[in-house]
Amino acid sequence: MVEDPSSAEQVVEPIGDFNPRTDAPLDFPDAEFGALSRGDYEALGFMCGLEVHQQLLTDSKLFCRCPTGRFPKHHDAEVLRHMRPTLSELGEYDGTALMEFKTRKEIVYQLERNSVCTYETDDTPPFEIDDSAIRIAIEVAELLGLNLVSEIHVMRKQYLDGSIPTGFQRTAMIGLDGSVPFRVPELGIDRTLRIRQLSLEEDSCREVSDVGHRITFSTGRLGMPLIETVTEPELFTPLEVEAAGRLLADIARATGKVRRGPGAARQDVNVSVAGSRRVEIKGVARHRGLPRLVHVEAFRQLNLLRVREELLRRGVTPEDLALPPDGRPWEVSRVVGDVGSVVRRGQDGPVREAAERGETVCAVRLRGFAGVLGHPTQPGRTFSHEIYERVRVIACPDHHPFMTHTDDSDGLVGDAGWREIRTAVDADPGDAVVLVWASANDAETAAREVMIRAREALVGIPSETRQAHDDGTTGFERILPGPDRMYPDTDTPPLPILDTTVEAIRVTLPEHPIEREERYRALGLEGRLAHRLARSPWATLFDAAAPEDGGTAARLAWFAVDRMRHHVRRAGAPPMCDPKRLETMIASVSSGEIRPEALPRMLDAAVAESDQPAEAIVDRFRSPEDPDGSLRSVLEATVKQAQALEGRAPDTRLRWAMGQAMRSLVGRVDPGEVHAALARALVGEDEGALT
Repeated sequence: MVEDPSSAEQVVEPIGDFNPRTDAPLDFPDAEFGALSRGDYEALGFMCGLEVHQQLLTDSKLFCRCPTGRFPKHHDAEVLRHMRPTLSELGEYDGTALMEFKTRKEIVYQLERNSVCTYETDDTPPFEIDDSAIRIAIEVAELLGLNLVSEIHVMRKQYLDGSIPTGFQRTAMIGLDGSVPFRVPELGIDRTLRIRQLSLEEDSCREVSDVGHRITFSTGRLGMPLIETVTEPELFTPLEVEAAGRLLADIARATGKVRRGPGAARQDVNVSVAGSRRVEIKGVARHRGLPRLVHVEAFRQLNLLRVREELLRRGVTPEDLALPPDGRPWEVSRVVGDVGSVVRRGQDGPVREAAERGETVCAVRLRGFAGVLGHPTQPGRTFSHEIYERVRVIACPDHHPFMTHTDDSDGLVGDAGWREIRTAVDADPGDAVVLVWASANDAETAAREVMIRAREALVGIPSETRQAHDDGTTGFERILPGPDRMYPDTDTPPLPILDTTVEAIRVTLPEHPIEREERYRALGLEGRLAHRLARSPWATLFDAAAPEDGGTAARLAWFAVDRMRHHVRRAGAPPMCDPKRLETMIASVSSGEIRPEALPRMLDAAVAESDQPAEAIVDRFRSPEDPDGSLRSVLEATVKQAQALEGRAPDTRLRWAMGQAMRSLVGRVDPGEVHAALARALVGEDEGALT
């Protein structure tokens, strides 16, 4: 048993979660995203699984009655906290908790009086779990084909990164072992996607800033109910990962009871290749970013395996990269040296400036690493970035840069300086030297993290969670949590899921998006259109109008998937539209009273002018009493305007004139007749051709 967490070190040797294939394809060439086939990813041993977090549309938070959906831009108070790890029931520390403890973070929570209470700050026991959140979670679990648990048991999941003031997240299992149809014809996918589990949990805080040893969080979304859906790791190409993410989002949204908008849904993605192990990438907000992200991560892992192979070939051992557990490293080991006096004599720059302001500048010798720190791992990144990110997150230096090394050509240290530094740490030509500078405490943490990450290179793929960057690369976030972070919540009693509750939910289950898509295809809608409409929030509007004619159905479908989004952006909120108004307009088209091409314009007016009767809108598109006279007057005015566009190509003027004329003639006159009349007039500059 470890009594003092500060003396404990996170586990370096990865445990479990290995890719089932052990034959690392080290000779597989690096490739850009989009250049590989499905067979190529199979050769890599690529496999992936998703953890999808989706906020639920409830009025109250999960374990208190504070309102949800508030995103305050101000705060009324601040709370300062420090986190400390606790022993598990087996008397062990979780590696992630130990890592977070080493950061020595001051954690500031910004509180707004109308969105938090004493529960969020851990001064009040939890209230009863929100019933509406349970019902929504069960509804989604049913759509995913999961086996529901008979009794809800709340667990505590340790989070010492500060994102939850209590230091743990309350979470409860809802369903296990399900599957959904997974069909993506353009990718050649027609199978089932197995779902490992769905749990209900409270959301964490939103990070505001993270500078040095102080991190600040906003508590606006803290405690909001969300579900976490976990798939089995059976996604075998990057595009499959995106398709699966969209499928799970569509299923949750089909209930109409989940939140939309920025931050309401986030994906964690688990990636591995042959010879590797699972690495988790956290908080991916957009589905479209998933394919490039997992592709880059696959080759990052492959390159780390190449680094391991090279180090083992050179005979590097863990003992070569060890430090005594106690004391300042530069005082107890020749592997690390305080080289402040050396750099103070060197050239001007951030290293010398750090030494002159009293920071510790220490050199860390990495036996056998010469040339390895410059080995590419991600686009624009090398193995040295693996060390850099680890130091940045755990040692928390408050300035940049804070590290350089012998494989780098940044010029921060001159050749003469490097020779003296190498001598100070007994470095041979085959060794690399990493230079870090910070306060004494941070420099000690940094030197030890350099050594820890170097030892992990002998294992290959460290057990870690990474954060996604916009360019598709990733950076270190924390050690991957283990089972020691979970333990029962003694404040919350078990809650049975009653059969009557489940039956009532099953009776009102929404139509599954895949079943809805098949129904739309049967109506004659084109495949892509049917797919988009089945997942559109306006599909119910289409169903309520129930068009029978194929052409009318297609026009209404395009309106639902495209134009309604325009109206939402214009109005700033989802516009309301009575389906009966649409029925009037569809009937006018189906009867031949109004031409079909007028339908989109009428639908636009039906949504934008909700105070206007449907019949009044339809009247605008009826044929005039004198269609020939009306057509001639519009065309004459249009031709006169078009003739003023001197120097433009005839076809350009014709397209412009057609657009102008149809603004008032759409639905009233055959567009072909208008086009023919304008073409005769404009090509020959003959106004008489309009007769």
